[in-house]
Amino acid sequence: MSRSYYVIELSARWLTVLLVALALVMVLAFALGYGAAWSVLSSEYRRPAAAVATATSAPTDIPEVVIPTVAATATRQPTPPAPATPTATPTQPPPTPTRTKVPTPVQTEFFVQVLASSSSNSVAEARTKLEGLGFSPDHQHLITQQEPGAGTLYKLRVGPFPDRSSADRVATRMSAEGFPDAWVVVE
Repeated sequence: MSRSYYVIELSARWLTVLLVALALVMVLAFALGYGAAWSVLSSEYRRPAAAVATATSAPTDIPEVVIPTVAATATRQPTPPAPATPTATPTQPPPTPTRTKVPTPVQTEFFVQVLASSSSNSVAEARTKLEGLGFSPDHQHLITQQEPGAGTLYKLRVGPFPDRSSADRVATRMSAEGFPDAWVVVE
């Protein structure tokens, strides 16, 4: 016997109709269940007619409940003396905190000085060469120093670097790249 397979294909319209019908069936089931519960609960609260007639015709006697009271005795217990009124005792105010000066660590910056020259043309050439090596103008620092009788001394540095070992590596690289007098400066 051969096997048969059935495929159910639904368009978007038929799928919508199917979902709406399913929602209506659920709403109908909820309404019927709610109505059935309402009829059961409301019948529990209704009294039969015979019980209503007897309740209105003859009132029933409610038994009287007597709560015994404690008889007061002739002797009274002495009342404890009233507590003494507390008086304010002078207390010392809490000590005011004093500020202790925490020493701030001295921040050391490491630079690599690649050139010291009195010629502004050589400084311009060195800056161009440093940009070609990847040092942006933000990391190049030019320090000018007036020397009496000798003119202006230009010092070109790169940095700052986070630690001495990083500055040493850059100084070694600068020596290999054409700045033989490169050395680490600590400020």
